[in-house]
Amino acid sequence: MRGSRDVGMEGALSCRPVEPGGERELLSFLERDPVANLRLVWSVRRWGLLNLGLAEQGEFLALRAGGRIRGVLFRDNLGLWRTAARAEEARALVRAGLEMWGPPSAMAGRREDIEAMLEWFPELSSRVQRVEREVSLVLRPGDFAPRHPELAEVAGEEDLETLVGLERSFQWEYLGNVSRDWEIRLRMLRLVEAGTTALARCDGRAVAKAEMEAVTPGADELGGVYCLPEFRRRGFAGAVCSLLCERSLSGGKPVRLEAREDNHAAISLYRRLGFRELWPHLVVSFKG
Repeated sequence: MRGSRDVGMEGALSCRPVEPGGERELLSFLERDPVANLRLVWSVRRWGLLNLGLAEQGEFLALRAGGRIRGVLFRDNLGLWRTAARAEEARALVRAGLEMWGPPSAMAGRREDIEAMLEWFPELSSRVQRVEREVSLVLRPGDFAPRHPELAEVAGEEDLETLVGLERSFQWEYLGNVSRDWEIRLRMLRLVEAGTTALARCDGRAVAKAEMEAVTPGADELGGVYCLPEFRRRGFAGAVCSLLCERSLSGGKPVRLEAREDNHAAISLYRRLGFRELWPHLVVSFKG
């Protein structure tokens, strides 16, 4: 980390990391909007603020005025930044983050917010390497139109190898590369142990999967949706999504997801399930 851990600002504003023990105050701020801040809430609730170096962990920087949190910047241990703040507060947080940590490896958030950051900070816009255009969608209980959840089942430990194989296929097809085997295996095991991943089968063969990648008290995030190419357009992807969404919605929680803007087939499926657009979403990667 570069520079001071407490960045002074004009007037009564200050930026400083949120230290272990500050979880309750941080969650009180973030959970005012549990859908927009889902990933940040999930990180705090799952890991707390003690950073052990895991990819999903990181550091929270809080902007304060009058002793109260007005905005938050989260940097995970892979260098991805997310903000929970209005425009001017986000601008102050990013400026402080650049002073303390140097440039991020990536930023993710609403398109208008990320574009504003690139306009405000030429040291970021000059380093853009890749832009992934996505759309954020949300499913609320009253909008849900399930599609054959009876064709799906919650995956168990006996399905671990199957899930690992489907995840490899998913990453290769959509990302063009595959994570290390132990990383995939550990992630799938965590999901299985939490009971938050589902499979659909055809003639005994597992052909589709989905996961609730982040589960919080106020909202859940669906992801990892994949169906083998030869079994598409037969209802299997809709079935695994429906089973998992049904479980979240029955508890009164909305479900959020991100999909690539050009993945028209997936977006069409989600809309048939009842998902509605929240906002355009960007993930911007920067040169090292």
